[in-house]
Amino acid sequence: MKTRILFVDDEPNVLEGLRNRLHRQRKKWDMHFASSGADALALLATQPMDVIVTDMRMPGMDGAALLAAVKQAYPGMVRIVLSGHAELATALRAVPVAHQFLTKPCEAGVIEATVERACNLQAIITDPVVERVVGGVDHLPPAPRIYAQLVAALAKEDVTAADVGALVRQDIALGAKLLQIANSSFFRLSRKISSIEEAVTYLGFDTIKHLVLATEAFGDRGKTTVGAAVLDAMQRHGMVTGTLASAMLTDRASREEAFVAGLLHDVGELLLLTEAPDRAAAARQEAVREGIPLHEAEHRLWGVCHAEVGGYLLALWGLPYPIVEAVANHHTPLRVAPPGRNVLSAVHLADALAAEVAASHGADAIAPPAVDPRYADALGLEGGLEGWRVRADRLAGGAGTPG
Repeated sequence: MKTRILFVDDEPNVLEGLRNRLHRQRKKWDMHFASSGADALALLATQPMDVIVTDMRMPGMDGAALLAAVKQAYPGMVRIVLSGHAELATALRAVPVAHQFLTKPCEAGVIEATVERACNLQAIITDPVVERVVGGVDHLPPAPRIYAQLVAALAKEDVTAADVGALVRQDIALGAKLLQIANSSFFRLSRKISSIEEAVTYLGFDTIKHLVLATEAFGDRGKTTVGAAVLDAMQRHGMVTGTLASAMLTDRASREEAFVAGLLHDVGELLLLTEAPDRAAAARQEAVREGIPLHEAEHRLWGVCHAEVGGYLLALWGLPYPIVEAVANHHTPLRVAPPGRNVLSAVHLADALAAEVAASHGADAIAPPAVDPRYADALGLEGGLEGWRVRADRLAGGAGTPG
């Protein structure tokens, strides 16, 4: 079956250009074109689509409003913004409703690759097996409260460090944990940070937002099945993985995404531990008994692992697709794309190295996932794998759990 794609732009020349440049995809894609948000919604009411690619600045209904309506009415659709460089500030309004952002002018190959990978990811996280396993969970937690408020606040042009600090201080435990992390060895600050506002100013809005997300996600939600030591170890493993993955990339956007994906790559394991402890215990017993990594044991038992469960959850939370893709595939990256210099490759390799180091210190009885040297080659890592093992060991300090 062809992938059904709707392109929306109020400029006829842009639509015609897309039609011409993507002509070679006609055997794989069923493409439709609309010149306004209203026309797009009218078309969607008559026939289903898999993907929508829209401009931001359009008269009447702009791209953000259109995607908000699409998200509400057709939540399974992949939502992509194709916007000019000058419109990036405006495009931030679409953060809560867009999966991906592309900038004009955009090569046909980039559009094709983005759509294909987004559709592959959508197929993984909506696979009936994943949905069945997730359906066995007592309940899915909503997006962390303060993180959601931060996303909304940071979309405002006049937001200040004091505004962000005020949000974080709503949760005393969260504020304390955030200061602990900000003063840890991961950030190598030249002086001690003693207030939330200082941390926000020093580390920047994006980093604080990501740390808050990880801290809230790995906070104890009142469950007694997961002890504080396990939660701390999982969070530290996420910090090691995120820090390593970020350091493996060069451009700022990819480094930020790798950091977040690394922080949260085991959120699916946490979800199963807290909400489906019997399943989680059975998988760990299988892994120890057979001497295999946890994700392999989970696949044997259920046909799906914590990576896909985590990807499903983060997709529901509305995180960007590169992050969701990396989390959902950090144990099986080849099913999405060959090794390359991207977020997925970095998180896959960083997790394997961090888990290997943790296992060498006896932090967990479960075998770590294998380190694939092809990913080090694809990322062009200086110093080779051994140098990065040393770096992982220094960051971990002998702590962390593989996952």
